[in-house]
Amino acid sequence: MAVGDVFDAQIEELTDPQTGALVRRLTGDGSDNAHLYFTSTSFLGDGSERLIISSDRVGQRAYFLLDIAEAKMVQVTEASDTPFSNACLDPGGRLFAFRGSALMSIDLESFSAEELYHVPEGFTPALPTCTADGAHVAFAYREALQVSTETGRIYSTMAERYYQRPTSLVIRVETDSGAAQAAWGECNWISHVCIHPTNPDLILFCHEGGSNVAQRMWTIDLGDPQPRQAKPLFRQHFSESCCHEYFTRGGEVGFQANVSHEGHVDGYNCFVRADGTWLRQFLLPGARPGHIQSNSDNTLIIGDCGCLSPDDPEGRAYMSLIRHENGRGVVTRLCRHDTSWTTQISHPHPIFSPDDRWALYASDAGGACNVYMADATSL
Repeated sequence: MAVGDVFDAQIEELTDPQTGALVRRLTGDGSDNAHLYFTSTSFLGDGSERLIISSDRVGQRAYFLLDIAEAKMVQVTEASDTPFSNACLDPGGRLFAFRGSALMSIDLESFSAEELYHVPEGFTPALPTCTADGAHVAFAYREALQVSTETGRIYSTMAERYYQRPTSLVIRVETDSGAAQAAWGECNWISHVCIHPTNPDLILFCHEGGSNVAQRMWTIDLGDPQPRQAKPLFRQHFSESCCHEYFTRGGEVGFQANVSHEGHVDGYNCFVRADGTWLRQFLLPGARPGHIQSNSDNTLIIGDCGCLSPDDPEGRAYMSLIRHENGRGVVTRLCRHDTSWTTQISHPHPIFSPDDRWALYASDAGGACNVYMADATSL
């Protein structure tokens, strides 16, 4: 199997029996498949018919260009053991993907690839994102340290990695020239880097480590004079936690927060400007989704849980649409995803298509992980 090889996509249209939503399963040959991580688009151009997915159908993981109308997938990268999330997409026609420690730029017309940047030996890259025009890619790399608490269960090493305080750097790369700039570095586990869609100087990142982290979100501005300083975004207080930050297409920061009080946990969808100016928060009726993303004008949210009350036993099995009204999140169930949540690749990680019609997500319902899209207008 090689770059340029063509595969059938096994596309099937379904109607959700609980909600009536139209759902397309885009893959289904028994391999594990996923779209790009939810901090990046997966769609090529302004439409919703061509997208990038990763798949291990060739033995190791590679990236494929899926054409829904043609029901075909074309392999666009060589296979490697790089995680599915180590790529981001310039909708104009380039995929930026790590192959091992090398950041590659892949032209999605010719499938030609060139190396833009190489992570230093002894460090591991994670989660690249690019500006809306594809001119800049940002990501973090961290010191590769051995761990002793791996059990095979998701997040089993998170506390150990956090307390190791690995040396981590945030890097920005110009995609035309390959010129790289170190934006920030410290002895903390840095992850979840997001570059502002239109201001390449502004980068959002997190201190990783789950509930061990006292202050998760930070920003760095390459336009600041030296010595540059990272700034906390949404200062956390005791009993507060936040996760899964992202830039909306308008440049706001969306994230989720949990607030604990008197043995009860309230979940919120929250939005803040990148300069720290508070915008708004919305109380959810039950447990927050695992991940959320905004449509083009931030009037509708897609989430990968649909809890309708604090004790909703089935909410984690649903994709949801969330509207924000009078300080509250109004949850509508879109369709069941029934994923196991046991691995990173099985997390739904939903995003909207550029036209806001389709909710793209992943699920391992039935065994192998597949990519789906649900019609958000079909309810």
